[in-house]
Amino acid sequence: MARHMTFHVGEFAKMTGVNKRTLHYYDAEGIFCPDSVEPNGYRSYSSRQFYPFYMVRMFRDMGLDLAEIKEYMQGRTPEKLAALLAGQEAWLKQEIKKLRRMEQIVANQRHVLAQAKNVRLDKVEVLELPEQRLVLSANLRHLFEQENWEKVEAEFATHMREVIDGEMLIGYTFGAMVARRDFMEPGREQTVSFFYVPTDKNWRGLPKEHRCLRPAGRYVVTYFSGDYMNTTPSYVRLRSFMAEQGLSPGEFSYEESLIEDMSTADSQEFITRVAIPIQQA
Repeated sequence: MARHMTFHVGEFAKMTGVNKRTLHYYDAEGIFCPDSVEPNGYRSYSSRQFYPFYMVRMFRDMGLDLAEIKEYMQGRTPEKLAALLAGQEAWLKQEIKKLRRMEQIVANQRHVLAQAKNVRLDKVEVLELPEQRLVLSANLRHLFEQENWEKVEAEFATHMREVIDGEMLIGYTFGAMVARRDFMEPGREQTVSFFYVPTDKNWRGLPKEHRCLRPAGRYVVTYFSGDYMNTTPSYVRLRSFMAEQGLSPGEFSYEESLIEDMSTADSQEFITRVAIPIQQA
């Protein structure tokens, strides 16, 4: 029978991309031991150990504790390997799902930032906006009318927690919806009916009262910088434009941050879009 090639610790470490201390530690802990110990005390690894060592390192990178790896390596059988691989396959599917969501968040956030670079501040224009799924908070209009800010904050916190736990937050920041009877009346522009988070996620399992489709179509739009709560000047511009153009507003306006706290520490650099759908004649 052909003899397996053997390698001293330094050689095996170099070929597998680890340092000798790692191999010494794995050996001392009984996690991964040399194939043989020569009479002069030199420890040798064989060529047949390359793949098992690669798998050990892969399991470690996949989050297995060293104790779990040690337990497996000291009593390994084909059946135990099959069970271990099945568990890791399930874990990997979850990690892939998580990474895809993170990739989507990054792509969406980059899109929002790119969009913010091209806006025309304090101007009004008519734009075509696509349909967008929104995840709504509870109706807060009565709380704003009562100026019950403590309850508003509690409801907003609950909304954001549910959105995050449901993995609905995917790179778009939160927004607010204001009813027509409020944004068309001077002094009532900051009476919010709903907070919302735009999402691309499937709505399956989400209660109907928390679902809203912002319809595709023509919108009168303006952008402003500074505190995103200071919406009154924007609504003054929008009302004036709609009156001049003979346009009828839809049921709600949609306020949405493009540049906010994650992008800058200076609130004067915040950019917010206010969009009102145009009713068809």
